[in-house]
Amino acid sequence: MSSSPDPTAEMRAAYLDAVERLPVLSRVVLRMHQADDLPFEEIARRLSIDMTAVMACIAEALGMIVAMLDGERPRRWRAAQISPTERALRERHRRYCADRLRAMGIDKPVVWQRKMDDDLTVAILLIETLPEPLRETVLLFSADKLTLDQIAARMAITRENVFERISSVLDLIEIGPKRFEDWLRTLGTDA
Repeated sequence: MSSSPDPTAEMRAAYLDAVERLPVLSRVVLRMHQADDLPFEEIARRLSIDMTAVMACIAEALGMIVAMLDGERPRRWRAAQISPTERALRERHRRYCADRLRAMGIDKPVVWQRKMDDDLTVAILLIETLPEPLRETVLLFSADKLTLDQIAARMAITRENVFERISSVLDLIEIGPKRFEDWLRTLGTDA
């Protein structure tokens, strides 16, 4: 009996890149099965979805990975079995986000847009509700890509003030709603 050699670093990197490019639900289900070693039944229980959706996600993920590794463009070929489940999970995530934002004292309604990623929608809302000095600081840092020193010079504040403002925004994001993928990974766990 011969054992197959370890995959090369290049092959491993190509595989990991392909996994990252999978649709979110299929990627999460695949990782729960492969990395967390969870059986299909446990994945279905944790996500509160049907076993057929779990199996379809695994099949889709593996098929898409093979296509990407073969240099082909991957396509969603299990959409009929996955889309209703994905829509239901996204609706649950949206309710979670709205509840979490209200708990943070943000009463501005979330306007979910069909063509915009939900995680981006939440991030924009969080930025819009920041006090002006924090909003300006975070936009200079994240959108304009200025350094702490450049922001300090532009805003006529100390570098330490810039750092404190960015830290307070990061703290706010930390207590805010989880991104869809992170939320999925923690469903049905005590995390």
